[in-house]
Amino acid sequence: MSGRQSKLFSDTSKTSDTLPVLQGLSRDEVLPLAGEIRQFLVPFSWKVEIAGSFRRLRPTVNDLDFVVQPVRFEPAESDDNWLKILKTLRMELDVVTVKQGPKLAVLNVPFVGKAGPGYVQVDLYRAKSSTWGILLLVRTGSKEHNVKLCNLAISKDLRLQYSVGLTDKGGRVVAGRSEEEVFAALGLPFIPPQERESP
Repeated sequence: MSGRQSKLFSDTSKTSDTLPVLQGLSRDEVLPLAGEIRQFLVPFSWKVEIAGSFRRLRPTVNDLDFVVQPVRFEPAESDDNWLKILKTLRMELDVVTVKQGPKLAVLNVPFVGKAGPGYVQVDLYRAKSSTWGILLLVRTGSKEHNVKLCNLAISKDLRLQYSVGLTDKGGRVVAGRSEEEVFAALGLPFIPPQERESP
């Protein structure tokens, strides 16, 4: 058990059942944890990116979002490292699994913040090469920015499907492999994450 985790459970009055999921954490406060989690994800992944409010450089965050494209095993093309990623995080960081599915895992990671010990919620979104861009775009947000993009897509007879990509009337995917591709298909220049907030 790491020093961070040992400190978390050093108070015997605190247990995994009574510790809170921490909210309103400063970005600087969770920066080391975000880096630590990313370090565990990299060996099993083609691509890993921190998304959400953290990527938008918001001063406070309520959770950490990661978009992950796992490396596929050879020669079994249908299998990849998704389950191995989750198992590694459980073992290395003593996380509590809240939800585990084929496309999304929600984990509570032990953390000692300025307000005391608790958990940070970590959401892992599983991407493929064809959905990497759309997942990173949507999971970066903000919610209001996503709504604007959805409305713009509709005005162009397109549809922004969160786990598929930008599709036309016939359901054909016209963009989704990268954020740049999606923005270009909507007639927009690339918008940096920190500028994806509503005024």
